[in-house]
Amino acid sequence: MHSVECKTAKSGKLVRNMGKAALGAILLIGVSGAAVAQNMVVRSTGPSAKSYPAGKKLANGTKVTLKDLDRVTILGKGGTRVLKGPGTFSLGNRARTQSSSSTRLASFINNRGSSRARTGAVRSAGVGVTSVAPKNPNLWFLDVTKGGKFCVADAEALVLWRPDYTGSATASIVEPANGTVTEVAWRKGNPLKRWPRAEAPLENGASYRLIGSNVDKSVEVNFVMLNEAPQNLDDAAAALIANGCQSQLDLLVETLDDGSSDDQDAS
Repeated sequence: MHSVECKTAKSGKLVRNMGKAALGAILLIGVSGAAVAQNMVVRSTGPSAKSYPAGKKLANGTKVTLKDLDRVTILGKGGTRVLKGPGTFSLGNRARTQSSSSTRLASFINNRGSSRARTGAVRSAGVGVTSVAPKNPNLWFLDVTKGGKFCVADAEALVLWRPDYTGSATASIVEPANGTVTEVAWRKGNPLKRWPRAEAPLENGASYRLIGSNVDKSVEVNFVMLNEAPQNLDDAAAALIANGCQSQLDLLVETLDDGSSDDQDAS
């Protein structure tokens, strides 16, 4: 068993490492929308999901016809649009403000990685504490509660993130083939830890089981090493979709989605 005391991910170092992963390029190019050449479906549910699968690209002016219960999220130059059926919608038929979306994305991409994040608890007026689930602050942080495929843009900068950081905790990283166990530990109030690359090497197709002391169940993570870091928001979404990194795609959509829908321009 390996036991490692991973150093806390310092904000300055994280920013530099994330910059190496071209996150700065995502911010400067992707947020502005200039690099999004056309509209891309990033999430689709309902009867028409097969007609508008994630990854499908649609030119401006395309008519999207949806049925009742359909919900399609589209990434475009102005941010995201959430189309709700029934109705027919025209893409790119009107300008949309992107200031709020850009602000959220900038915070999401350029998160400092500080351990001084929100506690995830909001105190009601004299009633007690109401729990609010913390949100993963960075697309490339590995949530220890999420399994499945995980896309890595920069192996040297991979960080473990835990949603419950009100107390201290540990996690076991188990290599399924030979059973080798590597342990990491978080101090109270710190949500971040570097992935122990020396003890648990990262390569394309590598699989590890994560067992957290404050997590209900273990999860298995299958790593996908990207050949090159995405250079803009469009490329990032396409890479996640192409490689089946669903938890990251969900996080990206949730961060971009301002909760609004475009059902007022249906025809």
